[in-house]
Amino acid sequence: MPYPTQTIAGIASCDLLCCPPSLSLREAASRMMAAGCSSILVQNDDGSICGIWTEADALWALPGALDPLQPVGAALGAPPASLPHDMPLAEAVEIFRRRQLRHALVSRNGQPLGMLTLTDIVRNQGVESFLIVKRVSSLPGPQAVILPVAASPVEALQLMREQGLTALVFALPQGGYGILTQRDALRWLADDSMPATLDAGCRQPLIGVPAQASLLQARQLIQQHNIRHLGVFGDDGRLLRLLGFDDIVRGIEHEYQHELGQALRQRDEALQQSRHSLLLADKVFESTMEGIVITDRNGLIQSVNPAFSRITGYSREEALGQTPAMLKSGKQPPEFYQQLWRGLLRDGRWQGEVVNRRKGGLLYTEHLSITAIRDADGECLHYVAVFSDITQRKQAEERLHFLANHDALTSLPNRTLFLEKLQGAVERAAAKGHGLALLFIDLDRFKLVNDTLGHYAGDQLLVRIAGQLQAQLQPAETVARLSGDEFTVLLEGVDGVAQVAGRAQAILDAITELSGAAGQQMFVSASMGISLFPDDGREADTLLVHADTAMYRAKESGKNGFQFYTADMNARALERLKLEYSLHRALAQQELELWYQPKVALDSRRIVGAEALLRWRHPELGLVAPDRFIPIAEESALIVQMGAWVLETACADIRRWRDAGLAPGRVAVNVSGRQLKYGDFVRQLERVLAEHGLDSAALELEITESVAMEEGGGMVETLRRLQQLGMYLSIDDFGTGYSSLSYLKRLPVRGLKIDRSFIADLHCDSDDAAITRAIVSIARSLGLDIVAEGVERESQRRFLLEQGCDCAQGYLFHKPLPKAEFEALLAAQGCREAEALPAQ
Repeated sequence: MPYPTQTIAGIASCDLLCCPPSLSLREAASRMMAAGCSSILVQNDDGSICGIWTEADALWALPGALDPLQPVGAALGAPPASLPHDMPLAEAVEIFRRRQLRHALVSRNGQPLGMLTLTDIVRNQGVESFLIVKRVSSLPGPQAVILPVAASPVEALQLMREQGLTALVFALPQGGYGILTQRDALRWLADDSMPATLDAGCRQPLIGVPAQASLLQARQLIQQHNIRHLGVFGDDGRLLRLLGFDDIVRGIEHEYQHELGQALRQRDEALQQSRHSLLLADKVFESTMEGIVITDRNGLIQSVNPAFSRITGYSREEALGQTPAMLKSGKQPPEFYQQLWRGLLRDGRWQGEVVNRRKGGLLYTEHLSITAIRDADGECLHYVAVFSDITQRKQAEERLHFLANHDALTSLPNRTLFLEKLQGAVERAAAKGHGLALLFIDLDRFKLVNDTLGHYAGDQLLVRIAGQLQAQLQPAETVARLSGDEFTVLLEGVDGVAQVAGRAQAILDAITELSGAAGQQMFVSASMGISLFPDDGREADTLLVHADTAMYRAKESGKNGFQFYTADMNARALERLKLEYSLHRALAQQELELWYQPKVALDSRRIVGAEALLRWRHPELGLVAPDRFIPIAEESALIVQMGAWVLETACADIRRWRDAGLAPGRVAVNVSGRQLKYGDFVRQLERVLAEHGLDSAALELEITESVAMEEGGGMVETLRRLQQLGMYLSIDDFGTGYSSLSYLKRLPVRGLKIDRSFIADLHCDSDDAAITRAIVSIARSLGLDIVAEGVERESQRRFLLEQGCDCAQGYLFHKPLPKAEFEALLAAQGCREAEALPAQ
């Protein structure tokens, strides 16, 4: 047995999520959702445990029950169960089943080590042999609670509370079912938002298994989809019940399994002691899980054991006098049986795999061993066949083979299988002199879908695109998903570039036909690179690299299009790699510089602040344009180190200017999303300010709209912490991204910067003027400061001033200046510490 000596300390989660009793129920729910936990431990300041608050308790903090803002300490029930860390897993399972637990603390010497959940138990059971033979239909349990289409979320939650349900099912308007779980209620509580309908806020469709499925199948499906409930459907498609973790735990009969293991060990010991004990042999014959058939020398069946009947469906009476040919499926040719008998007559034994047919007609795979029983003279008296049903194992092997070669989400061939197919296609094309085209597809702005609509919506979109691509294929053509949002299409036997271009455009058109994901309207497009055999390469790897290179050129050309590979693309790629290599050493070689562009008051043209701008002085290339190296830094994660250098250098410059009696005003520093997401940026900022003796008013942090509005990765929490630190936060390039007022109201920002694209044509474009006027109006109505960038004309200055914009930067006033020149400008304009204008 695999787990009698396994202790619960080995499977319990050691990352305890804790909170004080004073934390509100909503905030507790938010922390649980962020950590992906189903419970939170409530502790006093002295470390003593008040209790545990779980997903089930969240049902009582939604409308119609408790106040979501009340302290979590006031909503606790009985103290959590506590189990010693060295308790065997089998004993813990029995306690969970007997006391109907879903969570228990794992402790050592009275100190909590971790949390053991029902999920941990189900996922760590090691009794596959028992789970295979145990059917879902054999588990006791009530019928599923199914709510009608018109049922509201409030009604559903009330029913779950009243009946103590962990989940319930609701009918979907389009047919089928959705499922509401305690995790959904927790998410609603954390988001402070109830969906208008059940199908808008819950998982759909309901994932399920047939009633005759094994518990092993049910557990594998639960693990595969990372869920805790399955629907159980009858042969007619009718939903019978919901199957949860607790049902599986009840179905795993550990006492029976333990006793069976002891009996089998006793059987083996008895056989070793006396092979001639007829009584013991008869017991083994009757109780073994393997089917046994005994025939005479002519192959007529003389005896079968109960396992034979269970596996084949034939009773003992039906089998006696027949031959094993009654089980033939027709899947093995006559030559197979001829070889079997030759080996049996020659060696007296044979073993292998055979596909046979049950009485009901269903096929099954068995592992069969046949042994000849001879007398003292060597004459064959009987044949004994022992077989076991390995259908489930074969299916599992086939499934593993499929998963090893296919993408789990879309079921398309993965990179491994695709490279095999590509290599075979190249060899066929070379042998027959045919053409071949490789299409490399990458979705445009797919990260935006994940960041705004969530990964579930992103997965739905990928599945739909996979379906669209498959629909475009002709026989013998292949589509694969390499990774993320990258797909490849292999076209064999192509006649020329025009044919490939037509197919490429048809595929792009099919992708753009998709107009929504997860119920959200959106525009989907893709960029495609194409390489041709033999013109662009005669090796599979070369064709793939060249198609990938062409795809990046398609993205650079504006996206939503395709590009054929050309030789100069390699030169561009090599140039980019060289630039990335040089960028890695730029920090160490002190090649980076910080320039400053003044921000001025539009009425007086006095300097009121500045923006710190990163510059790279390459030893061979000279000053490298920021738009060449900043994207590379973002993609290679160097932006985090470079951002830290910018922050440190800007603070050092401000300190030096102040010590010299100069007042640069508030200096703006651009901060990337990677800086805010990875590492403790707030702590880093506090340290740098303290080291240079600066307060938070010395700096302004500029972030883009897309970064500010990311809900994942703790972005909003980081911005809140920066606000608490007293930092001045502003949105850079406002108007080019989301420009969502609902988000803008929620974000802790104090300023907006109008993007230069709207300022450039103010004098000749009424639309840009209207947009600029609207942005200024929005900022003023929300009490936000506003800065216009890219001001180059006097008419632009006057227009902005008339609209109520007080501050700007641009070539009309000053270009970005090296540090020394900016310092000289401050001194020349008399920007002394005592005379400085107040920063916005």
